[in-house]
Amino acid sequence: MTKEDGWRYYSHQSHSLPGSIPLDCKDLYEDGKACSGVYTIYPYGTITSPVRVYCDMTTMGGGWTAIQKRVTGTLSFDRYWTEYKNGFGSPEQDVWVGNDLIHLLTKGSSSALYVSITLQNGTTLYAMYDGFSVSNEAGKYQLSLAGPVTGTLDRDNDRYSGLHCAASWGGGWWFNACHKAFLNGQWSPGYWGPPWNYAVTSGTSVNGTTMMIRRH
Repeated sequence: MTKEDGWRYYSHQSHSLPGSIPLDCKDLYEDGKACSGVYTIYPYGTITSPVRVYCDMTTMGGGWTAIQKRVTGTLSFDRYWTEYKNGFGSPEQDVWVGNDLIHLLTKGSSSALYVSITLQNGTTLYAMYDGFSVSNEAGKYQLSLAGPVTGTLDRDNDRYSGLHCAASWGGGWWFNACHKAFLNGQWSPGYWGPPWNYAVTSGTSVNGTTMMIRRH
């Protein structure tokens, strides 16, 4: 795999119809699946392209598809562009489902984003956004979140002219200059900060993170 610019950084069919295949976790929820866990979905619309994902069937009404999950801290999120494009990890534990899949799941329909951070003391903080989408690779997987658009992931697409944000912070993300939120930072003993200003200013207090999407 060739490193970009010499840096070592990383950065449908109808839903819920009788006999139709589930394109996402909301389809599964509407089909009666009420237990959270790992399920198979078919976001490409064909039975020959299955994808295993974690579905949250209880939070805020259920039907959420996890696009990022960190529960052990053992999997490095400091990875190349192609790995973020295709996805890595395991839906049972730590995972990034892949930018191509996130784009596929959010294009053509309005989706909500749910973000949670569990702290070492057991407290869980969360935020939910009514609008979330990610462009395709040609668009550099730009994030749209309630209007604002920022740079993305391991190539130097951020707006900070004096620093390569992804290279400096050690993980793929939608960087701007550089960040106020960053859920893919280096787990301890690496420096990770801030995961979510101003509620969580240091990664040393984090015991888990989740990002989930659900179409409206």
